[in-house]
Amino acid sequence: MDSFCDSIERISYLARAESRIRVLNRLSASELIERRGLCASLSLSRSAVVRAVDSLEERGWVAVEPDGVRLTPVGRLVIEEFLELVDSMDTITDLAPFLEWFPLSEYDLDATDLQDGTVTVAVDGDPYAPAREHTNRIRTANRFRALLPSIGRDAITEAHRGIMAGELESTLIVSPTVERRIRSDQFAPQFEEMLSTGRLTVRIAESIPFFLGLADDWATQIGVEDDDGLPRALLDTSNERVRSWGEELFTDYRRSATDEIQL
Repeated sequence: MDSFCDSIERISYLARAESRIRVLNRLSASELIERRGLCASLSLSRSAVVRAVDSLEERGWVAVEPDGVRLTPVGRLVIEEFLELVDSMDTITDLAPFLEWFPLSEYDLDATDLQDGTVTVAVDGDPYAPAREHTNRIRTANRFRALLPSIGRDAITEAHRGIMAGELESTLIVSPTVERRIRSDQFAPQFEEMLSTGRLTVRIAESIPFFLGLADDWATQIGVEDDDGLPRALLDTSNERVRSWGEELFTDYRRSATDEIQL
């Protein structure tokens, strides 16, 4: 417990003063820097640099020599690990709107698998931003496979354009709710035309929990909705582990799906 508390104290000590972080980070890029050069490169006052260096020297994280200041081996490890922690916190913050609605613990994925992805969030001023990113991915794909718990007009219009132009092939696994929408007057004419080309296959599966899109450029999209079925966030990633997971999940749903939809 004492070791844990000591570690928290050291993190807190460093985080309390931006000048300490900046001094360590600057020193990590050089073997030795004169104090005057350190002040100039950081745009800090001499007094601020002196206080930071003296404090860091007491910790054993920097060494003051006649020709300047350098990081100690411990100081180098400290700033590297601290900056990794900062990056991790940034990642968690970016992923938060997605993870709020995605049941991560139910699948063989880790948050670190998602950290390189881009999250598009639905906000009050742009509630359909995730749907638009989904549509953009369809626009640039030659092959697109998806699990669909819901459908939107723009995405279907773009898929229709690509399929009818001979630019896109697609396989969709849809929920029973989506099947009913496909057969509605709103969507049936477009789907009938797409299915007639042989470039679209649509199958039905029960209980599709979220949107999964697999594009031919190795991009994987995962879209989440709220309890009212409104899009909340879309993750777009090229992570190989996420892609392998997505391929396996899509295959499982395809095996369990019923016969193809015919219009």
